[in-house]
Amino acid sequence: MTKVRIYRNLHKKLYSVQEKVNGRWKVVEHTNDINLINVTFKVSEAGRQRVIKEKRKNVHAAMIGERFPFIPNSPVYRDEVTYNPYKSPHFMVKSQDKPLDKAKYVQIVNGKVIAMLPEFEGKYI
Repeated sequence: MTKVRIYRNLHKKLYSVQEKVNGRWKVVEHTNDINLINVTFKVSEAGRQRVIKEKRKNVHAAMIGERFPFIPNSPVYRDEVTYNPYKSPHFMVKSQDKPLDKAKYVQIVNGKVIAMLPEFEGKYI
């Protein structure tokens, strides 16, 4: 499994997928469909504050995890994930409006981010 960092590319209307190449993150593809395992959701507060101040978006939020060929088809808790820098400093579980730190699995399908077994501060939601 390959560790990747993924962020929403607003210009291409796709997700940019980065891998470490020679110690640096490099974009290796753009997609709207990918599966990840052991995902951490990261937001740079400095970048977020810059967005709020300048009213202009920049790359400051990402999902970091490992590529996974499939997502188990099981009845585990799953929910859509959203992020809005003007509303919250966290990625959020959409239906419950709860902040999100990690998820066991993440599936991006047709541009929608779905988290399975999401957790915040070490507790499953």
